[in-house]
Amino acid sequence: MKLASQYDRIHQGGAELAAVSVDDDVRQAGMAERWGFTHTTFVSDPGGERYLQPLGLFDPEERGGIALPGMVIVDPDGNEVYRYQGRDFADRTNDNDIWATLDALSLPPVDPPPWTPSVEVPDDLRGFFRPADFGGYFRGNMFGAIAIGGRLDDKAARAIAREHREMSKSNLEAWESWRANTA
Repeated sequence: MKLASQYDRIHQGGAELAAVSVDDDVRQAGMAERWGFTHTTFVSDPGGERYLQPLGLFDPEERGGIALPGMVIVDPDGNEVYRYQGRDFADRTNDNDIWATLDALSLPPVDPPPWTPSVEVPDDLRGFFRPADFGGYFRGNMFGAIAIGGRLDDKAARAIAREHREMSKSNLEAWESWRANTA
């Protein structure tokens, strides 16, 4: 959500954004349509064999196999220069490291064409994560992390709860910005 709504900044940094998941092409296209993400390339990788497993971003135990949240930045020579791998489906990265990596590459801006799906999107989008659900989801995550963090004695565990709280807050800020720009 955060990065898909900041494609101008990504393109100014000389990069393009691809979202890879185990969802099929129809679900990917439905999500893109529902959210209005025309500048993110959606890639379907059912079973994770093509991209997710080789990148180590696949959890075979969760719901029959899902993508782990992750971010990989590859330079023009094909070298991996940044990697973030979430611990579970709710774990997301802090964008500051991404921006620092892109800035350090000093690439010229790009102007890729908008992504368009190659499949028809059904009129019935039930089961597709709705934009209206996003705020409640991440508010719940944020307040849950605050509550759990307050109960923990272990400093490392409290740091993880604090990190999750900040990630949720950052996602909520991006969502509010996105809503303001799409209303």
